[in-house]
Amino acid sequence: MPLSALQLFNLALDTPNGLLKATIADTGAALIAMSIGDIELIQTYDLAKPVPLCAGVVMAPWSNRLDGGQWLYQDKTRQFEINIPSQNNANHGLLLEHPYSVVAQTESSITLAAPIQASHAYPFNLDTTVTYQLTEDGITVTHTAINHSVESAPFGVGGHPYFKFSKVDSGDLILSSEAATITTVNERQIPVGTSPTLGSEFDLRGGVRLEDHFYDQNFTDLARDENGLAHTFLLSEAGEGLDIWQDSKFKHVVIFTPGFFPGPDELVHAAAIEPSTAAPNAFNTGEDLIWLETGIEFSGSWGVRVILSK
Repeated sequence: MPLSALQLFNLALDTPNGLLKATIADTGAALIAMSIGDIELIQTYDLAKPVPLCAGVVMAPWSNRLDGGQWLYQDKTRQFEINIPSQNNANHGLLLEHPYSVVAQTESSITLAAPIQASHAYPFNLDTTVTYQLTEDGITVTHTAINHSVESAPFGVGGHPYFKFSKVDSGDLILSSEAATITTVNERQIPVGTSPTLGSEFDLRGGVRLEDHFYDQNFTDLARDENGLAHTFLLSEAGEGLDIWQDSKFKHVVIFTPGFFPGPDELVHAAAIEPSTAAPNAFNTGEDLIWLETGIEFSGSWGVRVILSK
């Protein structure tokens, strides 16, 4: 569904580095634009066309692939709709095309809510929210979920923004991460094991030029700072750009770097940095899957810090 037919919410905040702006769509609670001054920070696309490559959406109650769209619960095989037929997988949860409602809004923040209603495939009733809060140096995104079912509910959540830093061609940006492990997958992108990044093509510690590599991998065992935050950087050679951070609830980050993102006028390089709480196929493997107890709120955050030279 084209976002142009739906509701868009514009946020703004004056900062020491200029006017910071963001645009959120109600469908999928998608972050579809962000800029500071005249620097664009999110890769845009033609809003008259369907959303490309899950751009900007919230992924819940799982992110990434679910094998065959199936999982086993209470001795019953539960079947979700397959939305990647070529891989026979269900991808990125149940809220991709769901219209969120506004809970609260200020000039610089918005909280959007979407329920997940019980079905045979997912027999749980959840209330979920996402809050986008502009800050002096970027944006903080906070996800919550409350389970209103009698039984504990499996849950995962993630974001899917595509980043840019328009002072530099996206292909020339340097991608870096201290992640120690990647998830190895089969031809259907279903996990089959793990592998250390050290010394491999997935070792991003020293930084790699975006245009020189194609990644579509889940990274984990993330290095964390004194505040418990993990960081993925997308910087120019001059050291300007973006620090995409995620708190301790987000134990994984999927990095997807297509050279074929459909921008408004042409195909471009883009970098999806996707903070995720759980591993791909976690409903089946249990890896970092959260089980929400009745009435207990989950809350976790990720965000972006804009780095500019003085």
